[in-house]
Amino acid sequence: MTIQDRTRWEPRHATSNPGTPRESVLALAPTSAGAVALDLACGQGRHALSLLAAGFAVVALDISSNALRHLKSSAPQSTGRLLCVQADVDHWPLRDAEFDAVVVSDFLDRRLYPQLKRALRPGGQLVVDTFLDFGHRNAEGPSNPDHVLARGELARAFHDFEILEDGERDGASARAAFRARKPARAR
Repeated sequence: MTIQDRTRWEPRHATSNPGTPRESVLALAPTSAGAVALDLACGQGRHALSLLAAGFAVVALDISSNALRHLKSSAPQSTGRLLCVQADVDHWPLRDAEFDAVVVSDFLDRRLYPQLKRALRPGGQLVVDTFLDFGHRNAEGPSNPDHVLARGELARAFHDFEILEDGERDGASARAAFRARKPARAR
């Protein structure tokens, strides 16, 4: 992302509208006390808030200061389990084995696949719920094919994970809902 990207996203988050969490994210539950989740490109935090409610400590990362401001105002003040980070995901290093869950919704940057794999702890879960190419323009999604999944792409990219959910649906808003667990031991 660039300064132009930040400039483009700030007006989109000028007013509060966090949206409804995706079912694929609601299926996540902490596997241990102190479990930590990353909500990558979190927007106004619809998933960060549901992860907090499920018991995770959450790192919410987004390029938009407006989006993070709305998230902070919606989050329970007493939890102390939410860290909002304004950063460009292209330049934010993810540490190895730092998260028990990583959520990516309505965002796609294929260059991050190796980092996402490394950022998960053994047994950690990855959820990607985003736009899918079914051979027609996606009514809600981006027009740039670099930001739309190919059919079967996530299963191929994360073939070394245990796939828990791999749903792809066609329609005006074609989507993929993918959930996978990092092996407890390296394969």
